[in-house]
Amino acid sequence: MRNSYWVRTIGPAGAVSLLSLAVAWAAIGLAVVGSLRASVLCALLAFLLDMVDGYIARRCKVSSEFGRQLDSMIDVINYSVYAAVLSSFYLAPGILGWALGFVIVATGILRLLRFNIEGFTDDEPIKYYRGIVVVHLSLAAITLLLLKQWLGDVALLSVVVLVVLSVLQLSLIRIRKTGRQALWASLVVPLAVGAILWLR
Repeated sequence: MRNSYWVRTIGPAGAVSLLSLAVAWAAIGLAVVGSLRASVLCALLAFLLDMVDGYIARRCKVSSEFGRQLDSMIDVINYSVYAAVLSSFYLAPGILGWALGFVIVATGILRLLRFNIEGFTDDEPIKYYRGIVVVHLSLAAITLLLLKQWLGDVALLSVVVLVVLSVLQLSLIRIRKTGRQALWASLVVPLAVGAILWLR
């Protein structure tokens, strides 16, 4: 009975969330061993799966506190930890990069914790996040990684950009929630193409 309870609680959307976690974990491992192209592609695939789990939850009209908490915990790994790994190993290697990685993870956790407690700000019929979302910072880290192929040393630029974005995660600025998957996909495609062309 207990096992069947957990299976029902996780549901299809939760199963996709766990799949995105598995792919993101592969992305982290690949980054650590230096396979950047495969790592970025896995990270972007995890992002797309994260969108899919939300779509499934809405289509099935299944929303639960368990699912929301699961999604937030997975987001820490998928976005904050991944961005921290890129920062520590590639964007600003050394003590500065490790410190930056800590800031990214810490602010990401605090941002998701605040969202779990406060939720959206409502201005019917539009919903807003407080502060930028963790995925923005992760995509910024991937973009900086691609820029490194042309600019060479991007340590200072990475620290400035990612610290600012980390702080903005905890700000009170309102970011409109969008359900437009095509818009997000339009950001993923050029990053994926860039990874295929310029990373190894």
